[in-house]
Amino acid sequence: MNTISIPTTQHIELEYPIAGIGDRLLAGLIDVALVAIYIFLWGYLLDRYEQMSTEDLFEGEVNVIWIILLLPINFYSVICEWVLDGRTVGKLVMRTRTIGLDGQSPTLSQYLLRWIFRLLDVWLSAAALLPGLVGLIAMGVNKKGQRLGDWVAGTTVIKLKLVTTFMDTIYMETEDTYKLQFPEIANLSDRDISILKEVLEAGIKSKNPELIQRLTKKVKEVAKIESDMAPITFLETVLRDYNHYFKE
Repeated sequence: MNTISIPTTQHIELEYPIAGIGDRLLAGLIDVALVAIYIFLWGYLLDRYEQMSTEDLFEGEVNVIWIILLLPINFYSVICEWVLDGRTVGKLVMRTRTIGLDGQSPTLSQYLLRWIFRLLDVWLSAAALLPGLVGLIAMGVNKKGQRLGDWVAGTTVIKLKLVTTFMDTIYMETEDTYKLQFPEIANLSDRDISILKEVLEAGIKSKNPELIQRLTKKVKEVAKIESDMAPITFLETVLRDYNHYFKE
C-alpha cells in the first residue's frame, strides 16, 4: 500500500493511504452527477420562465443567462477544493482529499494547476470516446497516485483512513501546566524519540530490563541528561517532556 506522511501540530507524522483509482473515479462520478443535476434544474427553470413570460425575451437573453450559470460549473473543482480544504462534494462522500506531496494543504495556485491540466487528463481523452483515459494511465503507473495535474502541481489524493494512529507515534498527552523535567530533550530529534518509544515498548513487552537499561544509558548520553530516576520512569518522562516541549 502506497502511503504519504502528514505532519501534525504535535510534531509527529501520521500516515494516510494514497486514494485508489476506484475511489477517485467514484468521487468524480458523484461530482459529475451533481453538475448534471444543477444543469438540469436550471434548464427546467429557464424553460418554465420562457413559457410563463408575458413578454418576448430579448434576443440572446437566455444564452447570456446560461453563460453566467455555467461559470461556477467550469470552476467547480477549484472552488470546492479551495473552500473545503482539498475536497469536492464527491471527495467528501468518498472520504478522500487533495494534499501536497509535503503533506500540507495545497495553495490556490496548485489547485489552479490541477484544474488546468484536467483538460489533458480528462477532456482530451474524451475525443477518443474514453474520457479520463490519460489521467487513469498516469495514476496507474505512478506510485503516488498522481494524474498529470497532480504531477505538475505537486499534489496527490489521499484516503482519509489512518495507516498509523497516535498510539503508533511518539505522542503522549501532557497538561498545559506540565513542567519540564529535562530541558535537555531539545538535543533529541523526532527520529531519536520515535526509536526511544519503539525500543521502550519492546523492552516492556518482552520484559527485558537489560534492553531498557541500555536504552536509558544511550538516551542520557545523547541528550546529555543526568538523572537518578528508575529507567522506565526516566524514559517515559523524556517522552512526555519532548511532547510538551514541541506542543506549540
